[in-house]
Amino acid sequence: MGMRIGIVGGGPAGAYAAWQAAEQGHDVTFFDHRAPWEKPCGGGITVKAQDEFPWIGEIESQSRAVTEFRFRSPTDLEVEFGCPRPTLIFARAEFDEAVRSRARAAGAKQLGLKVQSVERGRGGWLVDAQGERFEVDFLVGADGAVSKVRETVAPEFPAFVNSIAAGFFIPARLDTVETKFFSDARGYLWFFPRPDHLSVGLCLWGGEAGGSAGRETRQRLLDLLATYYPNLDPGLGKGYGAFIPTIMNPACWRVPRGGGDWALVGDAGGFVDAITGEGIFYALRSARAWSRALAAGRPEAYDRQWRAEFGDELAKASALVHRFYHPRFIERVIGFGSKSQSVRRLLSDLVMGTQPYVTLRRRLQREIVRGAARRMTRFLGPAAAIR
Repeated sequence: MGMRIGIVGGGPAGAYAAWQAAEQGHDVTFFDHRAPWEKPCGGGITVKAQDEFPWIGEIESQSRAVTEFRFRSPTDLEVEFGCPRPTLIFARAEFDEAVRSRARAAGAKQLGLKVQSVERGRGGWLVDAQGERFEVDFLVGADGAVSKVRETVAPEFPAFVNSIAAGFFIPARLDTVETKFFSDARGYLWFFPRPDHLSVGLCLWGGEAGGSAGRETRQRLLDLLATYYPNLDPGLGKGYGAFIPTIMNPACWRVPRGGGDWALVGDAGGFVDAITGEGIFYALRSARAWSRALAAGRPEAYDRQWRAEFGDELAKASALVHRFYHPRFIERVIGFGSKSQSVRRLLSDLVMGTQPYVTLRRRLQREIVRGAARRMTRFLGPAAAIR
């Protein structure tokens, strides 16, 4: 007989967890009072995500396929590069609903109620959602970066940092994904072309600061748009603010994301690549890791499962993120990339997700040395011919 499973949140992590658990025969209820809604993020699905979750190809027609990228350094050096395979960019309302529809088709029940509290009951959990109470055997927190479930099941969660993000959905067309870096702040400005609008956002490392920090981020975004993209009118679009998990301390990954009768998936567990900000891929991977532990009859083994599958990747990103976003490093990489095709290929692999962080430094050093040698050879070639 299956368990009663309650999942708080119906984004990719919660909906995918509901889908997989329902297919295993469990009694699944997932709560999302906002669905469908347009989540404030880029909505990009990398090549590695497409390969690991082939069902994404079934909804590819709802996306915008982009192969061209542009990075702008703190001093406004630029590098442009193409990718042999596209990143798929979705409107999140449509992508998330595609996952939710599969969960419902598998037998999961979706309730449009806001979960206000969770607490332990006799042999399980009590979920209070707008005055209605539900008893479940297993609780899954998929309720985002500022998670009520996480506060209950793991109140001591050191080194969990949320970056502040502000942005706009603007009715405009752009054919490239663009990213701008800064010398006086750690973070980035992004432009993601979605099917029917442009997602523009500014993410700065911060922490869960109050409204004043959010207003400052929004004003900085407006100033950047006026300077670099004066033809884009944010007044025509819809503004948003959000928190994005940005775990910069590898020690945070040692904290459990699951126990005997609970689990955290997606943003609630901080499953976001600290360098690229990629979250959808890890939302799906964390939900799949939990469902595999569940299928094995040992949901308490989820914490070991996700660590074995991708824990090292996220810990490595957290260890590298400070150096990666150092202005000097960004400046040098973009400068070399503007001159070296091999460095541009490395950047292409990085945004597609096919370049592991473990070998990133070694490959970057190798490509820079090779590029410098080729340029020196071209420079010396005519002189050698004269002699």
